[in-house]
Amino acid sequence: MPFLEQLEKKYHDNGLKILMINTRESKEQAASFMLRNKYSFSVLIDREGVVSEKFSVFGLPTAFLIDKQGKAVLRSTGYRNWNTKKMHQVFDSIIGE
Repeated sequence: MPFLEQLEKKYHDNGLKILMINTRESKEQAASFMLRNKYSFSVLIDREGVVSEKFSVFGLPTAFLIDKQGKAVLRSTGYRNWNTKKMHQVFDSIIGE
């Protein structure tokens, strides 16, 4: 997850927001994890699975890239290194740099 922190810092001024959805831990456990690892992006606690069900999330991790109009332009299930040249090009095209 350090790569998510790096991406948020790089693209924050261009409107990128990273929201992690935690389906297992309590708010306190998630906050402790974020603090220990010095992550600054937001976490939504979804222990009842409401958000996961709404977005048909069946595997973890699942990630969505949502453009400025609120449209999901990419969906990824499973581990992905988001901090690559190719992914930076994708972010640049979505953000409009």
